[in-house]
Parts: sequence; C-alpha cells; structure tokens
Amino acid sequence: MAAAHEGADVHDLAALSSFTEPEILQRIANRYSQDQIYTYIGDILLAVNPFKPLEIYSFKVSCRYADVKLRPTLPPHIFAVADRAYSAMFRHGKRQSCVISGESGAGKTESAKYLIGHIISHCSSSKPNLQEKILQVNPLLEAFGNASTIMNDNSSRFGKFIELLFRHDGTIVGAKIDTYLLEKSRVVTTEKGERNFHIFYFMFAGLTQEQLKNICLEPPESYSVLNSGGAGVYFSDQHFEHCLGMFDDLQEIMELVGFTQEQIWMIYTMLSAILQTTQISFAQDPETGGAYIEDEYGVKVVAQLLEVDAEVFISALITSTMEARGEKILTLRSVIQAEEARDALAKSLYSKLFMWIVSRVNDLLAPTPDNSPTPGYEVGILDIYGFENFKRNGFEQLCINLTNEQLQFYFNQRIFKWELEEYSREGVKKTNIGFQDNQPVLDLIIGKPMGLFLLLDEESRFPKSSDVSFVNKLGSNHSKNKNFLREKRANSTVFGISHYAGQVYYDASGFLEKNRDSFSNKLMECLLNSHNGLVRFFFSQNDSDLQKVSTLQREILQCRPTPKIIHNGAKSMSRAQGKKLQKQLKESQKKNKNQRRGSSAASIGSKFKASLGSLMEKLISSDAQFVRCLKPNSNVIHNYFDFELVLRQLRYNGVLETIRIRREGFPVRLTYEEFLKRYKMLSFPLTSEIKYNEKQCKKVLKMLNLTNCETGKTKVFLKYWHADRLDTMMDSHLVKIIICQKVVRGYLARRRFREMYKHSAAEKNALQMFLHPLDNASSHLLQLQEKLIREDAVRHEKDQKEALLMDLQKAAVTRQAVRAEMHLEEDPKTTPPTYRKRDGPPTKARNRYTPNGVVAASHIVTHESEIEEDILNQTMQHLPTLSTEAWAKIFFMEKHVRVRDFAVKSAIVTIDGHRFLHPGRLGFGALDNPDRDEQTAKVRNHIGKGIQLDVDDSGNVWATRFSKNDIIVKGCFEPDKHCISKEVIQVMGRLELNTPMKVFDLLEFKAQLAQEKAKGIENLDHRRLAKLSILSISFVKDTIEHKDTPCWISIVVLPALRLESLSPKDQADVERLLKAYQPAVEKKNTKMGRSTSRRWARPQDGQIPHQRGNFDRPVPVERNLNKDKDQESLGSDELNKESQVAAKGQGLKALSRRNIATYRLRNYNPDDLDEALSVASEEIRGKQRKEWARKGNDRKAARTIFS
Repeated sequence: MAAAHEGADVHDLAALSSFTEPEILQRIANRYSQDQIYTYIGDILLAVNPFKPLEIYSFKVSCRYADVKLRPTLPPHIFAVADRAYSAMFRHGKRQSCVISGESGAGKTESAKYLIGHIISHCSSSKPNLQEKILQVNPLLEAFGNASTIMNDNSSRFGKFIELLFRHDGTIVGAKIDTYLLEKSRVVTTEKGERNFHIFYFMFAGLTQEQLKNICLEPPESYSVLNSGGAGVYFSDQHFEHCLGMFDDLQEIMELVGFTQEQIWMIYTMLSAILQTTQISFAQDPETGGAYIEDEYGVKVVAQLLEVDAEVFISALITSTMEARGEKILTLRSVIQAEEARDALAKSLYSKLFMWIVSRVNDLLAPTPDNSPTPGYEVGILDIYGFENFKRNGFEQLCINLTNEQLQFYFNQRIFKWELEEYSREGVKKTNIGFQDNQPVLDLIIGKPMGLFLLLDEESRFPKSSDVSFVNKLGSNHSKNKNFLREKRANSTVFGISHYAGQVYYDASGFLEKNRDSFSNKLMECLLNSHNGLVRFFFSQNDSDLQKVSTLQREILQCRPTPKIIHNGAKSMSRAQGKKLQKQLKESQKKNKNQRRGSSAASIGSKFKASLGSLMEKLISSDAQFVRCLKPNSNVIHNYFDFELVLRQLRYNGVLETIRIRREGFPVRLTYEEFLKRYKMLSFPLTSEIKYNEKQCKKVLKMLNLTNCETGKTKVFLKYWHADRLDTMMDSHLVKIIICQKVVRGYLARRRFREMYKHSAAEKNALQMFLHPLDNASSHLLQLQEKLIREDAVRHEKDQKEALLMDLQKAAVTRQAVRAEMHLEEDPKTTPPTYRKRDGPPTKARNRYTPNGVVAASHIVTHESEIEEDILNQTMQHLPTLSTEAWAKIFFMEKHVRVRDFAVKSAIVTIDGHRFLHPGRLGFGALDNPDRDEQTAKVRNHIGKGIQLDVDDSGNVWATRFSKNDIIVKGCFEPDKHCISKEVIQVMGRLELNTPMKVFDLLEFKAQLAQEKAKGIENLDHRRLAKLSILSISFVKDTIEHKDTPCWISIVVLPALRLESLSPKDQADVERLLKAYQPAVEKKNTKMGRSTSRRWARPQDGQIPHQRGNFDRPVPVERNLNKDKDQESLGSDELNKESQVAAKGQGLKALSRRNIATYRLRNYNPDDLDEALSVASEEIRGKQRKEWARKGNDRKAARTIFS
C-alpha cells in the first residue's frame, strides 16, 4: 500500500515492504530525534516518552483530530486513538477500551490523561462541570495512589480502569472508576531511594502549623516512613514550593469534585492517625515475655484520633485471640507479632480510606436517574502500573508483573492467536507468523493445581509455615519448569521467573504475612466500638460494599477538634495489661498450641486474581485500541535514545511480529450480517431486502472497489485501512441522506405551516368578532375604575392634609402659649426679602401638582440621620474657631458623600447647578466627586438656577426658588425636630417659584429653647436643641433617607447653635443684645446686586473662583498649603478700609435705601453702633467676664465666647 512512501518518513511501520530489527529501531530513533514520538503499526500506536513538554497537545491540535475522516492524512497521535475509539462507539454502539501498557516510567499515565481529555473535550455534557470533574479525577487519585520510585518520580502504585459513559447521541452522562491492588505496604515501609505516597508531602507543605497541631502532627522529619534514608523530606526549596502548589491545587480539585470541607478535614485526620500508628514502637517485657509499648504517648494520640478507648486499643495491639475447642484464648504477642499488627492497622486504614475516596468520586460522577447511559456506549481507559524489576522485588512487584503478564497475554491472544485461529476456521489462507506465547508463565503463577498463588494460599494457612518453606515447596513442584529460577544456596528466600519482559528475581521475605493480610479480631472489635462514624463504617463492611456508599450521614463525617492528651510517662498501660493477662494464663492450662492461625477470609492473592479476572472480562467484551509505551532511557533524560533498552522493549512487546501480522493479516473481521447491516446502503437501496450471504458481501466489495480482501465461511476479512475507507464513505453517504431529508422535511413543514396559518386566520377572525364587544365593555369599566381611584386618591390626600394641618395647628397653639409666656413675639415689621432679578423677571408658574395649585401631601418622612450627626459633631468641634461674622455653615452633599463645606458670612448667597464658585454664588457644578454615580450626575445637571438664601435682622433664614424643578425642605412632617415655618409646612416642604419662604424660624427655635428650659437645667437636652439648628434642602429629587438623596445641602444656622450653647443667664443677656441690634453699615452694590465690601465665602481648598461676564473681578484667594486644616471661613479676615470709611460717613440713614434687608444675627461692628449701644454691650460683656472669672474659668476662653 505504501511502498511508494518508503523513501520518506513513514508514519506506519506496517506500510514498509521490508523490515528488520535495526531498520525499525533506526526509524523510531529518527522520529524521536525530530520530536515525533508517535508511530503506527497498523491500528496500534507506539509512543516513546519524550521526558520533556511538547507543543502537540493544545486544543487547536486536538480539534484537528476530532472526527477524522481519513486517518493517514494526519501524523500519528494519541488523539487519533481517542477519536477512533469514540467514533467506533458512536457508529456501532459497541463498548470500546484503550489498553495502555509499558514499563514503569514509559508515560502510561500521561497518555491516559490525553486520551480522556480529548474525548470529553469534543462531546457535550448532561451535567454542568462534569467534564472538568472527570479531568480532575486523575490528579486527585495520583495524590493518594502515586509515589516516587527509583524508576519513576510519579509511579502509579495502583491500577485504574476509567469508564466514560455516554448516551446514544454521544453525550457524556458520567464516569466510573475501578481500582486494582493498591500498594498499601508502602505506608509502613519504603525501600532506599523511594518515597511514600504524594499526599503526605503535600499535606505537610500545605497545612499551617496550627492545623498540623490540631491533628497532633509533628514536623515531617520525625516520621521514619517519610524520611527514608535520612535524606530529608523535601529535597530543596523548589521541591517544597512544588508540594505547596500541589496541595492548593488538590484542595480546589476536591472541592470541585464535590468533597465538603468537613470531609477533607476528616481525610487529613485519618492520614495523621496512619502516620502516628507507624511510629508506635515495641519492646519485650522481661517479666511477661510479651511485647509492651515503649512510649505510650503516640498510641494515645492514635486512640484519640480514631476515637477509641486507649486502654482497649493498647490491649488489642499487644494481645491476640485464638479459638480452641469453642473457647477464646488470649495470648501475648511477641515484638515481631505486635509490629505486624501495627503495620496491618496502618495499611488497612490507608487502603480503606483510598477506597472510600474512590467510592465518593464514583458517587459524584455517576449518571443521574434521568440521564442514564445507553448500554454499549462506553469507552474504557486502562492505566495500570508498568512492568518493574528492581534490585529487590517483593510481593507487590510479583502482583504488578503478573498484571502486565496477563495484559501481554491478552495482546497476544487478540492480535495473534485468535486471528490465526479464525483464519483456520474460516478457510482463509493462513499466514505463518510466530509469536512469543506467555501462556506457560501464567500457568506457573496462577495455574491449577500447583500455581504459585495457590501454593502461597496453602502455605499461608499453616501456623508453622515460613517464607523459606514456601520457596522450598515452589522448588519441589516446579524444579523442571524452565520459567522457574531457583538459587542454589539452601534456605534461600529468593526465586526467579522468566517473564515476557525478562528474568526477575523475587525475595519471598514477608510473602506469607502480606498474603494473609491478617487483622486481629480484638483490634477489629476495638475499632467497631469507635465514636468516629467513618472508622466504624470502614471496619463494619466489606471492601466491595464500601464502593456502594452513596449518602453518608453527617454524624459519620463529624470532625471534632482534638482534645488535649493526658500522658503519664511513669505509668505503662501496656505492661499492666501484659501482667494481668500473664496472671490469667498461669491459672489456666495451655491448650492447642498449634491451632490454626488464620481465618477463612480470602487472601490478598485470591482477591487480586478475582479483580484481575473481572478486568479481563471487561476487556474481552469490548473492541480494544492498543497503545504501547516505550521508555527511551532509564535516566529520565530527554533527547537521549538508548538503542539497547528500546530494542529489548520492542522484542518482548513483539513489535516485529505485530508489524508482520498487521501487514499480512486482516485485523477487521465482520460477520456477513454485521458487514451488510453497516455498509448495505453504499451499494443497495435502503429499503431493499437482501440476504446476508457471501455473494452479497462480495457484490458490495466489488461495487466499492475494495481489493485485497477475503471472505470466509461466515465472515468478511478486511485490512485496517479498509475499515477507515468504508467509514469515510458511510459518513459522506449519511451527509447526502441528511441533505435530502432536510429538503423533504422543509417542504413538508412549509405545507403544514400554510395549512395551520389558514386555520389560525379563520380562528382569529372568529375570536375577534367574539372579543370586540367584550373589549369595549372592559375599556369602559377600566375608565370608571381609574376615575374612582383618582377620586379616592384626591380624597385620601385631602384627609391626610387636613389631619396634618390639624396636628400642626395644635402644635402652633401650644407654641403660641409658650411664646406668650416667655414674651417671645414675632416682629411685625419683619418682611420676607425680595428675590434678585437674574436675566429678567422669572414668570410666575402655577403649581403643577394639582389643578388648584395646592401641593398634595407627600409620603416622604425625614428620619434621624447619622450624616446629620457627623455634620453637627464637626461643626461643634470647629465652632470656637469660626468667625463670629459667619451666620451659617453650608455642607454640599451627594447621597452619603460630603463633597465640600463653606462658612458663609454674606447675608445673601445663591446656590445653583452652574460651574461658578465665587462670592455670593456657589454652584454644584464646580464641585468634583470621584464617587458620583450616574443618578447623582443626572440630578445635578437639572439643578439649574437653584435657590437664594437670605438672613434677616431677626436671624430667620429665607429661601427663594429660581429653578423650574422642585426644591424640597426636608423635615416638614416632623416639626418637633426642626424649626421650619408654618407656611413651608403647609406646602409640604416644596418651595414656591420666585417666592421667598421662611425655611428657618428663629422664633420657633426660641420657643423650643424655652420649652427645654422649663424642664430645668439638669434635664436640658442640649443635643436635641443643637440638632434644631440644622436645615436640609434637597434639589430636584428627594428620598426618605439622606444617604439616598442625590443632591442636597445641609445648613447649620450658627446663631441658633451659639445661642443654644450658652447658659440660661447668658442667653438672657444675648436676648437683650438681639433686641438692641441695629444695621451696622451700608455696603456698596456691585453689578450683581451685592456688596463689594462684604466678607464673601470662599472655597475650603482655596481655589480661585470663576469669573464671568463683565462683573468686577474678585480678589484671588491664596491657595492654602496646610493639608491638616479641616476647614476655613470664606472671605477676607479684615474689612476693606475704604468700605469702613464709607460706612461711617453714611451712618444709619443709608440703610433705609436698601431693597434687601442685610441684618445678620451676631454680625456687628461696635465702632458702627451708636455710643449708647456700645456702652451697653461693653457693660454686659464685662459683667459676663467677671462672672466667669469668679467661677475660676479662663479669661481667654471667656473673651473667645463673648467677643
């Protein structure tokens, strides 16, 4: 077929016209040097481990091998094997299996990962994260089942068979994992140069010191099973960082797969108990002759972690139970026997923990009841330990090599023996191909009646048997077997077997004990009485039943903090137990010394053979895809090809024989019925009925122009490339069929649609005729209902307003009585200030809320706010430092953010939304707020002309709305907590356009102050009075809470705040001053209608105000460089001398010509008052200072307050 391509680099060795060992070896070496690690032998893949990362496993490369039509068009790849297995399963509905074999370190585990990853990445999933969970299963199992050996840093110490489960449409619905023969003896002992399971090193690197202490773990160097040879637990800082990273990844994987934090912590607790168990040491007691525990602290730690009784646990370790004539006899263990019991406990705990983790993974990956897999739609991947040959090989190596021997036998049967036998049965010309049949080796190990494992089980049942007697029995029964090797020296425990991969010598020391896997009945009884539900579960059920766990109660996984362990070193519990038992033994007679040791429980060897048999059943019942992994060298060095090592692997793998049979043989063998059912439509009409016979099969082969095929008595024999070609033709044919179906279905759907549309139109017309009168009636009813709702709303609002006004009227009557009693009356001459004209007189606008112009009641209620508390605290803190001429502190707020604050001295100030910030005009647009959200920005842009604030000579604050949008005074529904005038309350806090409204009534504040004074000085609520000085105004949009109001200002009226802070006697003197105040000076008007000599506000951060138009340019303000200063007053600290001279010359007469009252509370200049007023004020201040000095107060503080 491919002889023409021999000169080029051939991807398929079966395509060579001639081949020899040197030629095949050189071709593989050449491809390896070019990083082409994959080579075909027909449909079998050879993979050479590169020992370095390659850029051939990306998702882009994986997509090229998805649904491959012609395999020879792409280079050999592990993805091609995965695609072939999935495609065969999807096309034919038959179970597929991928068998990966090779020596330890040949790359079998990595190949299995790539196989699984490629399959699940190109198929849909029935459950979220199912594909990711399946991919993460391998690292999880590797952490608990892999370890570093002399031959491989990540050697699998168990075998696993992963089955991917699908529906008939190719959707993956779940997965199942079967494990085989975990090397649990590694937990208690490791050979020199080897290490324990990865999870122990990950745990010590990842857990904190406190977490390690909670599970009673000491530094890892103190555990001999982790520090083999004393070389240290971690080789370097990089090794420690690697283990730490793997621990973090493992935590995420366990959570992703579905383990809870409680379950993860329970796993670490069990691992700690296993490590502590291996540290228990024994010595011989000279008094009893039995074993006792040297340091009982460790055994108490284990008892605490396993939650068993310490005394019973110690007794179970140093004693054993024997049955003699129906009676149980307790005997003391020797030191060796006690160590065996200790090791058996540690191995059993780790094995059962590993199996429980696998069972939990299977439960979490199992298909749901509504997404069960279709029978036959399964792909299995076998990843099992490779062939091993160390300097010292034990029982575990014998089991591992037996598995590889069985897989090699399966390969020989599938590729050679069954195929050649089928040629003979079917009458096809037989090819004379020889192969190495390893059936005799399997008979030596597991054959009947004298197989190695059967003799081992027989010897394990005798109490006086030993490892030497076992080897002698092997020699006496198999001395003439050429595959059995025996040392010549007497009493040797070493024997050898000629495996398919070479001769391996085994040391039988410990074979009997490992095969028995004995576990003390007394120790079992102790663990069954554990308070830890998981430990009880481990030892109450068989291993096979443990796989069936699906739901565990929370009690089983309880993880309690480890209590403090009390240990008295002077008292030995184990010695006391030994002496007590020795006394009992002296009182009774010794019976049946040679009683049978073991129980009827199955041995490790028999269990292993059973599991191996179930694995072979699965492989035989499926179509196999073979991947043969090769190790290029034994030193794990990349770009180094050891010809001798690779040649040895090629020979025992039978590569030359495989090439020949794949070249000359027929790997695809289908019965007539199977062949015609699959490919009939390529030659016959789909509806035609044909007979399944040789004639029809030959007709199909001829019509499809397939040559070099054979037909037997019942089957059709095809080359492996014939199957690829037929499948490609079937795919193309199916595409044409689907196109035809699409056209026909489209025509039928359109015809059906026209009929349905015609029927739907008739029904629609009938329905419209029926519903039209109903629609008219319902519309009329809806209009009536809406009218009634509006009337009810108007009536409800009216009732609510009347009720509110009645409450306000009652409160007003009460306050009027208080005012009369305190002689507080409003000055009848006080008139509201007139608004300033800006760009022509604004037009009066009717209120837009109700037709008659009356504002409807609002549902908004002002609650106490933490923001007002903060504002008040800051103002009170800086009150002594504020200028006495400032009448208000204005805070600009955006929701809960305090943007800026200003101390205002001017009697008139405008607050709008423009980008101006200069005397008399403060704009929201000039203020920056990095936390401003979209809603606040939108509201700020609609502030417009804003409002004008004025203060009159009585201390009242007036507000005039210039903006077309609503401006709302907060707190109108809680008049007891604010000093808002009656007219503002009556309009529900909404300021009327171009109409001055009193938003802060100082007379109301005095009334509130008088009410508090009536309670007595000791009951005076200063905090409530201070809050009354706060006034809040919202722009455009108001909400109940301040923190939700987009743009608003909070005004602290400083005269009221200062008035509240004085003592009652001082307040009376201040009242006298208030009545005696007269206008100080008349200021010059600017083009804006303001005075140039007023002490204008200025920004807190010292920014130069904006200038606009042809107005007088204000004096620039120097930037304040002091970052620690919280705030500063706006305006100059000294009056303009020219303005002072002008004011003194004009006197009080000039004030009568002003249109706007400029009187300000406590903002006066004694030089501008008449002589009588100056004398009166000085008298009062002197009296107050003397009174403060008499009480021992600081004169400087008194001057600060009364200046």
